[in-house]
Amino acid sequence: MKGITILSITTVGLYALSGNVLSEENQQAEAAEPAITYNGNTLEKQNDDNGKRVNLLIDFSDYSGGTVYEWLKSKGFNFCKGAKSRKLIDLSAYEGALVVKAQKPVRGFIFNESADIKEFSKVRIEWGIAQYPKDASYEKNNMNEALIVYVFFGYKKMASGSFLLPKCRYFIGLFLSKDDEVNKPYQGNYYHKGGRFVCLGNPKPNETVVSEFDLVRAFRAYFNNEVPEISGFSLGVDTSTSGDGGKAAAFIKRIEFIK
Repeated sequence: MKGITILSITTVGLYALSGNVLSEENQQAEAAEPAITYNGNTLEKQNDDNGKRVNLLIDFSDYSGGTVYEWLKSKGFNFCKGAKSRKLIDLSAYEGALVVKAQKPVRGFIFNESADIKEFSKVRIEWGIAQYPKDASYEKNNMNEALIVYVFFGYKKMASGSFLLPKCRYFIGLFLSKDDEVNKPYQGNYYHKGGRFVCLGNPKPNETVVSEFDLVRAFRAYFNNEVPEISGFSLGVDTSTSGDGGKAAAFIKRIEFIK
């Protein structure tokens, strides 16, 4: 029951995050360590090449056949809003990556509520953008992304700032942008107490990059609070206010939560 309740509340909450955004330049200076970007659901514990412990690895390179939707369901993912329709968001597997393609102006989310990670410090994402949404820019208050990775913290729910919207857990949304400033946290119209959006890089189209972001330091800087466990994560797409018919495309190879 708790998983179903959290999923429904999170879905409504994220759906309401679109709209104008407010930058928080003062918080950028407070974050102790910026994101690192460089080129270059099997729940398992292992060590990476640098000896850091990987507490959770989500590997999108292991597709071996069948429908992509069933493959993602086997990893614990659920589909919400536009992600349920292939006419709106096309999901495919290609060359060791999950490819997410917005066909029209759309909002969609692919949730995973199976995570319960109590020991972590950073998240590492291997991904890229094939086509940026036209006119998308957090700096210009057009809050759209070809792909965003939301990380949810704890089970305490923060007020939305509107009596029409439900409370939601703490979250940090991580995205790639054509030209937004890296490491600057942004707020949406709602969920100011518990939500931030951070650009991790400005890669060229079709360039694969690895982004590493210190979740613990960022959480403390943004919310001035002790860091709870990671209680879920989500892939999101929003091209609802983009030009060129809302078309965009991105790919992701893996997400690692590391200690």
